[in-house]
Amino acid sequence: MAEEFNLPGSSFEEVQKIIKGYSHAPENSTLESLSKLIGLHLTIISRNNKFLTDIGLITGGMKKTATDLGKRLGRALDHKQAEDGRRYWKEAVQTNEKVSGLVTTVRIKGGMSEKDFSDHVLYVSGQKNNAGNRTGARCVVDVLLAAGLLQEADGKLNVAIAIQDPEISTPATIVQPLVDGQIAPTIQPPVAPVTASLPPIATSITPQIAINIQLHLPETENAEVYEKLFKALKEHLLPKA
Repeated sequence: MAEEFNLPGSSFEEVQKIIKGYSHAPENSTLESLSKLIGLHLTIISRNNKFLTDIGLITGGMKKTATDLGKRLGRALDHKQAEDGRRYWKEAVQTNEKVSGLVTTVRIKGGMSEKDFSDHVLYVSGQKNNAGNRTGARCVVDVLLAAGLLQEADGKLNVAIAIQDPEISTPATIVQPLVDGQIAPTIQPPVAPVTASLPPIATSITPQIAINIQLHLPETENAEVYEKLFKALKEHLLPKA
């Protein structure tokens, strides 16, 4: 059997309320002052203090003070910051190898029902099997779920699979020799795509022909010569009507 450990003495909801209370309370708070602050009986607070101390959320003797982690978790819970709350719960659980080691059982068994795992938590804690400790064991299950170490689907608990960020492609590298004989990778700068603007290509071309005619007129005063010349031009060059 694993080494015994302390269980919470309340439901997960009450434990969260106590954590938020400690995060707001001044240092070295008494049970009486915290009870007035959060509206829970001091005996309820007292039976949770050992567990909260074990996972690094509060510290002290008769008078308790929230640790830095406890203050951060309390603030995240108070402001309903789920992602920060998950991260701080996980950090708290991992400070105690007895509590964090409970996840290994779920991994080995390939998943467990909530009831079976809650019963297992109570058994390995070494605490008595009574109503208060069964509530505390169930609270530990909720803490592991809140920490993102376990996930629940259809009443079955499994070890949560960490979501990996998609791989980011890196530029190709070339290797160049250094003066002292060593080599160092040099990042090949990305090559910008080259685009060229081409002139538009005509899809159809209609040929055009231009004819220039130069006339050398004879030097004469005979009008008949000019008349015959223009008549010949009209007959042979100009289109007929």
